[in-house]
Amino acid sequence: VQRMLKVVDDREVIRANALGTFRDLLMASARSSAMSYYLDNYASTGNNINENYSRELMELHTLGVDGPYTEVDIVEVARCLTGWTFRQPQSGNFGNFVFFQNSHDNGAKTVLGQSIPAGGGINDGIAVIDMLASHPSTAEFISRKMISWLLRSDPEQSMVDHIKAIFLATGGD
Repeated sequence: VQRMLKVVDDREVIRANALGTFRDLLMASARSSAMSYYLDNYASTGNNINENYSRELMELHTLGVDGPYTEVDIVEVARCLTGWTFRQPQSGNFGNFVFFQNSHDNGAKTVLGQSIPAGGGINDGIAVIDMLASHPSTAEFISRKMISWLLRSDPEQSMVDHIKAIFLATGGD
């Protein structure tokens, strides 16, 4: 299953969003059946949350390992993303993203000090993606990674600051 979903992920998430905004890539990844399956978010429900995806989302995709978040933030992000899953083989449209309201944690949440009111449904997860995609720590983390990969392994802070400013000014475009 993972290999089949990964092919679709490469085509419909990575290639389709590689030249767009970071937020769009992050949202596509959050809705990816391959990512959901690999990091167990597909099975995360309001009464049985799984923190694997929320931890990776914050540590590896946005804020970085040393980012400004706590274990409580990781749990709260996981709660925001409950009910985000994909269609199973027997349902038709296998692998397509689907949100199941009845599997979502509908309580109020607080992520990085920002309140997310109760009853938001799918919008809880969208709010988290928007928050993380536009966070200054994400801009710093992504800018440093880009320079390290494309230019030099140990970039000067001035280079990172320059790219970070562009990232923030363009919404990660």
